[in-house]
Amino acid sequence: MSNGINTFLRLLQGQQQAAPVPMANMQRPYQLPGGAVPPMALSGLQKAQAAQLARGTGGPAPRVLPMLADIAQGKYISPLQKALMQQEAEQPAAGAPAQTTFGQRYAQPTTQALLGAAIQGADASGWSPVPVSTGQVLARMGAGAMQGYEAGKKAELEEAARKAAADKAEFDRRLAIAQFRQKNREIEATSGKTQRAITKEQFDMEDKLFNKYESVSSENREAFFGYQKVRNAAQAYKDAAARGEEPSGASDIALLIGYMKTLDPGSVVRETEYATAKNAGGVSERVRNIFNNVRDGVILTPKLREDFIKSATTQVQPYIERQIKLDKKYTKRAKDYDLNPERVITPFLPNIFGSVDEAEKASLPVGSLVIINDRLAVIE
Repeated sequence: MSNGINTFLRLLQGQQQAAPVPMANMQRPYQLPGGAVPPMALSGLQKAQAAQLARGTGGPAPRVLPMLADIAQGKYISPLQKALMQQEAEQPAAGAPAQTTFGQRYAQPTTQALLGAAIQGADASGWSPVPVSTGQVLARMGAGAMQGYEAGKKAELEEAARKAAADKAEFDRRLAIAQFRQKNREIEATSGKTQRAITKEQFDMEDKLFNKYESVSSENREAFFGYQKVRNAAQAYKDAAARGEEPSGASDIALLIGYMKTLDPGSVVRETEYATAKNAGGVSERVRNIFNNVRDGVILTPKLREDFIKSATTQVQPYIERQIKLDKKYTKRAKDYDLNPERVITPFLPNIFGSVDEAEKASLPVGSLVIINDRLAVIE
C-alpha cells in the first residue's frame, strides 16, 4: 500500500518524465519515401523554378491550364461574351413576331384586369369592423377586374391611335418626298431635250424653298383635307341609303371629324375618343357635344348633315384663297432664282379655272371639285 502511495506522490512531483511527443516538421515540403517531392507539395515559386529548369535541360514542358492556353491563342471567350452571343442567337429572325416586353404585357387589358381584381381582393380581405362575406369579396374583385380591363383597353386604343398618327405623319413626309422626285422624273421624261444637270447649290436652294413651302402650306392642306373628308363621308352615307342600308354612325363620326379639322386644322380628335376643348382646339362647344352624342350612337338628321356640308364649304374657302396666293408666290420666287417651280411646290387644290366656260370645256365628271375665280365649286 505504501509503495502505491509513493509512486503516486512521485507522479505529482514530476519525478517521472513523460515520453517525448513527435512533432511534424512544417518547414520542409512533404517527401515520398525515396526522397522525391511530389509536384502538389511545391510552392508556386518552386513550380516555376522547376518548369524553368525543365525547359533548360530539355525536360518535359510544364502543363498549362486550358483557359490560359485559350487566352494565349486568342480563343478565350468570357462569360459576358458568351451571354451576348446567346442573346444574339435568340433574336427573332426578320419578319418574325417581336417578343412582348414586360411593359407591354403589364399594359394589356387582361393583365390590368387581374391586377385590379387582386388589389380589390386584398383590400376586401383585410380587417373590417363589419363581417365581410366571400361573395362581397368576389364582387369587389369582379368590379376591380372590370375597371382594370376598361383602363387597359382605353390605353391600348390610345396607343394604337398614337401609332397611327405617327405612321400617317411619316407616310405624309415620304409621300411629299416621293411627289417631289416623281415630278422631277416627269419633267425630264416629257422634255424635248435633255435636262441640264442642276448644281448642288441649285438643289439646295430648291430643297430649302420646298421645305418652306410645305411648312407654310400645312395648315391650308389640313383644312382642305378635312373638307374632303366631310364630302367623302356624306357621299358614303348617300350611297348606303341608295342601297337600302341602315344609316351608319361611322360616316357621321368621320364627317364631324373632317368638319372640326376644317374649322381648326390643329384639332386632333380621333374616332376612339370624345371631343374636348383640349383636343378640338377652336371648335365650338355645340359641335363638340354633337360629336360626342354621335359617338354614343346618335345618328345625324339629314338636314343637320346637309348643314354641316354647307358650313364646311364656307369655312374652307379662306384656306383655299390663302393657298392660291402661296402657290403663286412660291412659283414666282422659284423663277426669280432661276429654279424650277415644279420641283418646289406640290399643289393639292382641285383644278383652277378662270371662268365657268373653261370649267365646262374641261368635261370633268359630275361631282368634281373645281375652283372658279378663286371660289370653290362643284361640277353638276
